[in-house]
Amino acid sequence: MSKAFTKEDSGGEDLLLPPRPRSMSGEKRYITPEGYRSLQEELEALTAPAPLQKDTPALEGEARTRERARRAQQLATILEEVQVVSPEAPDDERIYFGAWVTLEDEEGEETTYRIVGPDEADVKEGRLSVESPLARALLGKEEGESVRVERPRGAIEYTVTGVSYRPPTS
Repeated sequence: MSKAFTKEDSGGEDLLLPPRPRSMSGEKRYITPEGYRSLQEELEALTAPAPLQKDTPALEGEARTRERARRAQQLATILEEVQVVSPEAPDDERIYFGAWVTLEDEEGEETTYRIVGPDEADVKEGRLSVESPLARALLGKEEGESVRVERPRGAIEYTVTGVSYRPPTS
């Protein structure tokens, strides 16, 4: 049998990093100060001693430990690679990295997103990756302007109804 089809033991299990968000070729990966702190806190929680659970089978506990180590390694790598950018309100209120943007869709529904780095993006939480098609269409726009974005379900048009560099008050 060819050696290519056999498994060689490397003497230990290598931790494989799950794929991280892709950054565009040659571009830096930016992150907001809040996103950086959040990733640091997650890393600290993962590297703290995990509480022992009596009823957890040994194999399940080992798998959980490996997964925690894998995620901690991924976070450490991300934190080394990103550049923290403190968004500052420009004079002209255009949309740039870190802005909170309120959009109105064709049906009159309003949604607010913050434009953030890909490592902190979570659309369900209102954090839109700066590399997403919608965020790229919004960059440089200001209140009152419209953008048209292609989606798998078809194109949609949004009108910018608000731009802020301070968190919205709830």
